[in-house]
Amino acid sequence: MGKNNHVLISAKDVFKEYKVGRSTLRVLNGITLSVEKGERLIIVGPSGAGKSTLLHIMGLLDTPTSGKIFYEGEDLSLLSHGKQAEIRNKYFGFVFQFYHLLPDFIALENVMLPRLISSGAGWAMLRREGREKAMELLRRVGLADRANHRPDQLSGGERQRVAFARALMNDPEVLFCDEPTGNLDTKNAQDIWELILLLNETNKQTFVVITHDERFAKMGTKTVRMMDGRIVE
Repeated sequence: MGKNNHVLISAKDVFKEYKVGRSTLRVLNGITLSVEKGERLIIVGPSGAGKSTLLHIMGLLDTPTSGKIFYEGEDLSLLSHGKQAEIRNKYFGFVFQFYHLLPDFIALENVMLPRLISSGAGWAMLRREGREKAMELLRRVGLADRANHRPDQLSGGERQRVAFARALMNDPEVLFCDEPTGNLDTKNAQDIWELILLLNETNKQTFVVITHDERFAKMGTKTVRMMDGRIVE
């Protein structure tokens, strides 16, 4: 979809509030932010700054109290929940701090899962195409030899690589990564960042990455800092 050097996804004047008893907690205070195609946007800031809330809203996992999210120039707030879910599944991939792998499924099956909820996909197609694609993705993240292992047989770094492979299963335009190295030691964290750089440069996929780890703040093509629900730089 679209050309290079253009805005792929953007937030415009986004506010998010939650009711807490009789009071209102404001988490986002009028965020305006754009992400260009092929960019590595790094969002840094302390816990409680609103980073995850912003990522969830931009990825259609949550809705703003007010403001708009645009994808390829289209106002996503005008779409039905069903259409939003279709866009999320087709164009977006997600990697979280906690890997969210299904414990009874081997790595290969976990990677194949997004195909299950794709429009028109079924087990017959999964067995034929999905298995091949999933194996290729595991190869790409260096885990071909761990394809038949369950999550409890994998290290933290390996589980996060499986999560990345799963996020790539539907060839997303945008990968949203929420503290992808938050559970990892220094060596595994470095490996995951190298994987992000590799995927961004070879696949030209767009990344929106949240981290509180200042070591990685400079690894984006653009870095923004959040504090108290606002972008401060």
